[in-house]
Amino acid sequence: MGSFFFKILFLIALLANTPALANNPQDSIAPQTEKIVRFDTDSEVLPFKFNDEIIEGYQNDPAFNYTEIVAEENWWSQFKHWLWGGWLAFWNWLLGDYEAGGFVAFIIQILPYIIVFGILVFIVWLFFKLNPGAHFLKTKEIPTVFFSEEEEIIKRKNIRELIQKALANKDYRLAVRYYYLLILKNLSAAEIISYEFDKTNNDYIAEIKSENINSDFKKATVLYDYIWYGNFAVTETDYNKAQKTFFHLEQQIPKTID
Repeated sequence: MGSFFFKILFLIALLANTPALANNPQDSIAPQTEKIVRFDTDSEVLPFKFNDEIIEGYQNDPAFNYTEIVAEENWWSQFKHWLWGGWLAFWNWLLGDYEAGGFVAFIIQILPYIIVFGILVFIVWLFFKLNPGAHFLKTKEIPTVFFSEEEEIIKRKNIRELIQKALANKDYRLAVRYYYLLILKNLSAAEIISYEFDKTNNDYIAEIKSENINSDFKKATVLYDYIWYGNFAVTETDYNKAQKTFFHLEQQIPKTID
């Protein structure tokens, strides 16, 4: 009962104060103030003028020239562009619609340079491998001396031992050859002739100044040519005849270390 009475009193007090609230100017909405734009009409406004000399100075200064000059392509540039276009077209054909990115794109970019470098290395290797002139760049080695059969016998063999082996085998024709080479070796050691494998027997005859040695050498040469180059069997008797002539000539040659 007390609660209902309290609500009736609150409603009467609210209705009693409503006109006062409506007439209070502080609670009403204030009207908006209109904004006014003011212009300066007292001073004369003139357009800004640029200094033509300063502008021309900037225009002539290369530091302020931002124009991009496109260089005219020569045949080398055109060739590189064509080559690069072909390279990209190859990868486009190989990969299709796949968009290479990251590491794959880096490989595609650098792979042509790796290929070119590899080709250059191969060409240099092939040049040094096949070009005889490249051997001149190497350290010079002591050349290997190749002797003919006759030179090998005269310069490196024990000719007297070879004569004995030929006689033991009854190869008298070969024994005559060895004996004649022994004569040449002794003449060369005594500096009576200058032995060279491409000289003829007549060349040696012309070099021998001693008449006795020259005469006996001619006889020995005739026997040697007859026996060695003659197409017939050589007997022990034939060898003994030649051996006497060789021995007589050998005794006239000044002795050197054999």
